[in-house]
Order: sequence, then C-alpha cells, then structure tokens
Amino acid sequence: MSEYINAKEVAKELGVYLKVVTSTKSFENYNAFYNIYGEEDEYCRRIVVLTPYKDLEEVNDEDPSVKVEPHIYEGNLWIKDYSLTTNPKTIDLEDVKVDKKLVLEFKKGLR
Repeated sequence: MSEYINAKEVAKELGVYLKVVTSTKSFENYNAFYNIYGEEDEYCRRIVVLTPYKDLEEVNDEDPSVKVEPHIYEGNLWIKDYSLTTNPKTIDLEDVKVDKKLVLEFKKGLR
C-alpha cells in the first residue's frame, strides 16, 4: 500500500513550487491556400505539478486525452489534472496528496 503525503509540505521541504499550470499540445495543420503545413499550440487542461521552476506556467502535454496519473515528466512531478474551464483559484492545493515513493524519485532528479 502506498503512503501519501501532503504536496504543499513536500514543496516546502524540497524548496520547489507547487503550482497549477496549463498544458499545451502542438497540433499540425495544413493551409491549402498557401500549400504549407503549420504548427500551433493549443491549451488542453490544467495540471497540478511540483516543479523546481519558479516561472513555470505551461507544460507540454504528452496526450491530453489520457487522465493524468502521477508521474515525472520533463523534470516536473505531475500530480493531478483538471478541465481547462476550471478556475485555477478554485483548486485547493492544501489538500493535494502525492505518493511518497514518487516524491523520492523526483527528489533524486533535482540538482
């Protein structure tokens, strides 16, 4: 059985940030008039992450159609996802819990 700990306390202990960020996904599109391909970023959802980056506001989303399972991606610990329409101010970070084993793995990756 996994042991879960408060993410806000983990952030304080490790000197990292617990944040709500917006995920983006790059989509290719084709412009038939100019006969060119382009790439656009679209916002997908909100993600609660533990991150060493103070100014992090957006993350690249691997697959927006899949519910976020806590994991480490691009140096950030992804904890939970919310709909893009969820107001970030309504997400209560005080109650966010994270698996202790995952926190230890995240801690190893910090410089």
